Amino acid sequence: MQIPGWIILNFYTALLLVLLLIFERKTIHTEAGDRFISLDVMTLVLLASETIGHIGEIYPEKYLILTKIGYYVIYALDPADYLFAILYINCWLGDNGRTKGRRPFVFAYWIFVITNFALVTISTLFNLKWFYYFDGTTYCRGPLFITRAVFLMIFCLLLTLYTVVYRESIYADYRKAIFSLPTLAAAGAFLQIAFTEMNMTYASIAIGLLILFFQLQSKNLDVDYLTGALNRRGLDIRLEEAIKNAQMGGRTFSAIMLDLDHFKQINDTYGHIEGDYALKKVAEILFEVFSQHASIGRFGGDEFCILAGVQEAEKLADVVDIVEDELEKWNYKKEKPYQIEVSMGSMVYDPSSKMSAKEFQMAIDELMYNQKRKHHLADNRRQGEEQ
Repeated sequence: MQIPGWIILNFYTALLLVLLLIFERKTIHTEAGDRFISLDVMTLVLLASETIGHIGEIYPEKYLILTKIGYYVIYALDPADYLFAILYINCWLGDNGRTKGRRPFVFAYWIFVITNFALVTISTLFNLKWFYYFDGTTYCRGPLFITRAVFLMIFCLLLTLYTVVYRESIYADYRKAIFSLPTLAAAGAFLQIAFTEMNMTYASIAIGLLILFFQLQSKNLDVDYLTGALNRRGLDIRLEEAIKNAQMGGRTFSAIMLDLDHFKQINDTYGHIEGDYALKKVAEILFEVFSQHASIGRFGGDEFCILAGVQEAEKLADVVDIVEDELEKWNYKKEKPYQIEVSMGSMVYDPSSKMSAKEFQMAIDELMYNQKRKHHLADNRRQGEEQ
């Protein structure tokens, strides 16, 4: 018995996607990881739909319903694969002042995905035969099939164009791996159009995910294993990029350095497990306060650093106040026998100062330690009064 080539290709593609899903779930939880899983799952769903659709075509007398289900899912959902791809790519883009320019791209993908789903569903429910239909057991293309295919190819190519236009926003260490996803997706789509029996679209995306997993996801080179925030390496990369962009374009940014007060006391009194919990709680609050475009990292030990797009000192002060308010809310709940208190130093970067990354970091450090000294002085006075 000769097994058709598409069955072998789909089987190994599905196996690869499942393995990537299993391995990715064992890595550190990050936004990029969540987007990676979404893209992997969507590709797997589409691949499964394509497979059952083909099975139904081979045995239409028994399994025509499988063909109808498979083709509906593919037609209704396949644009979502490109949406999830662009959302994943966005996780690796820095904030170099061009974030507003990226929004129309993402918005266009959302519109296409929603519109396509609605039109395909309406056509299927009311048997309007816009995109495809069945003449008995025979699958036929509808009058709008080519129009939809053209739009799908345009959005596939836009994914590649997106990475090219915003290549300077992608951190240099990640560019080759990031470029592989849209490049392979476009190549697979073209191959499937040229050779209809090859079914290369999902296989190509799976290969792109494999490259991303080994080059980015599995290594977690820039992620702190405990908190899921960036580590020192990741922060250094983003700080250098932010300063470079500020000096080239004049667009400034801000940074906040945060240090946990009495962290050693928490460790010594309640154990390192509670110390780890305090660090994770601080990271959780920071992720809640700041947008996804901010870079939040564990600078080392009990110190955190946040790089944000805030450009005015007054607004930066407001953000610092919000962080303090959120910590006070948590302390008020008394979920733990200790309180989490922090010292913070913050500064808006001045491009005209030509400060290096190290000089800027040292300046914020000094501001943070000034506040920490004040906190210690206040603690000593309070203890003296209690005695």
